[in-house]
Amino acid sequence: MTPRDRPWEAGGGRRYGAAPTADHPWQSLPIRVYHGVPLLPDTNVMTQRSDPKLPSQCRLLKTQPDAEMRAVARRHAAGGEPPGTILWSPRTDRFQAAMILAPEEPLRVAALAVYLGMLAIGDALGSTIPAGIDVTFIWPNRINLNGGMLGAVVLEVPPMTSQEATPEWLALSFDLAITDGAAAADTKDAAVTTLEEEGCGAVDSGELLEALARHALTWSNRWHDDGFAPLRPAWIRRLETDRDAVDLDEAGNLLVTRDGETRTVGLIDALGILEPEDG
Repeated sequence: MTPRDRPWEAGGGRRYGAAPTADHPWQSLPIRVYHGVPLLPDTNVMTQRSDPKLPSQCRLLKTQPDAEMRAVARRHAAGGEPPGTILWSPRTDRFQAAMILAPEEPLRVAALAVYLGMLAIGDALGSTIPAGIDVTFIWPNRINLNGGMLGAVVLEVPPMTSQEATPEWLALSFDLAITDGAAAADTKDAAVTTLEEEGCGAVDSGELLEALARHALTWSNRWHDDGFAPLRPAWIRRLETDRDAVDLDEAGNLLVTRDGETRTVGLIDALGILEPEDG
């Protein structure tokens, strides 16, 4: 079996998820579904008519249209959902999905998965929306479209995880605005945009998920083969900034140079994924 057949292995040859078994050949980039009390569907939310077709290494689990994706992802990751599962909400006004990961590296390394997620959704959008519409990033996890905030990629970790500890699981959640939905025009934030507003036409959430899964596997393979090195310049090319010289170091921290002085801003701190210590 070659590395290309093992997309769950990422990060310079380090295994980033559980190896597949005969019963679960899709273990790689994961996501999980809701085991608690079923949520009643929101009758105001339009949903997809058909399920997306994902790569064979992944499996699809649909949530209720009005489920809170981050909470669902955390619940199922903590409940032992295997890697390779992708959670997806079939609503048509927002793109909401999640991937559950099984890292075998300390959090300070595993957190680089947020860059993989951003690159994957950036490429997925690039292959789905019309040419000429700029998909850019704001550090550490924001997705912009033509300069307006479209959404974000959020990294979830187990409670009480330290940077040097290997998390039992990670979850990457994606949330992008497709249409304005029911938001009133006078309450809409001018800095926020949608795919519809930027002239992307009728974006199919299922097709976007299919593209996301494909590109996530591609970037996972590159991470496995070459480490973070190829992800870094690819991410920086999409970085949106109008001030200071910026770069990423090999640990994914932001380097900001101003007036000849460079300071470092930590990725873990910027993501806000660690619980504050008592006292």
